[in-house]
Amino acid sequence: MENDTVQGPVSETRKRGVVAQARQLMRNLSWLTPAAGLSSKGGRDFGRQIEASLAEISEGEGVMRLQIRKRDAAVVVSVDHYEEMVRMKELCAELVDRVKEREIARAADKYEALYQRITAPASRQAADALFSVTGEELRQTYKPGKTETQ
Repeated sequence: MENDTVQGPVSETRKRGVVAQARQLMRNLSWLTPAAGLSSKGGRDFGRQIEASLAEISEGEGVMRLQIRKRDAAVVVSVDHYEEMVRMKELCAELVDRVKEREIARAADKYEALYQRITAPASRQAADALFSVTGEELRQTYKPGKTETQ
């Protein structure tokens, strides 16, 4: 089947950014519509004339809904369209991996900032002052709360 919407493997387009690849893939998948909107053929007709049915798929939209006993049973796609879905899966996995990497990097940045604050000289001085406070110094800073009598 020669279809202008079907592109080469994802590896051929690695030079482009992942988002650009995803946008192009979404445009390429315009043929991917709900099954109810696809042309259909009964199972008996499809099976008896399988070569003609496959030629019809290849020459047409590349997708056909197969019905058995007037009920939707399957969607038959051309090999090119199937390969396009495989590329979509690969790209989706890559996008998920990149999001995961960014989330991990963001969390690492937060922990690094917290560690820097904890190990800063000012933090050390505050901790030393807290643990070396005398009873008198503590009394001077005491302020009763709303539930305590003054």
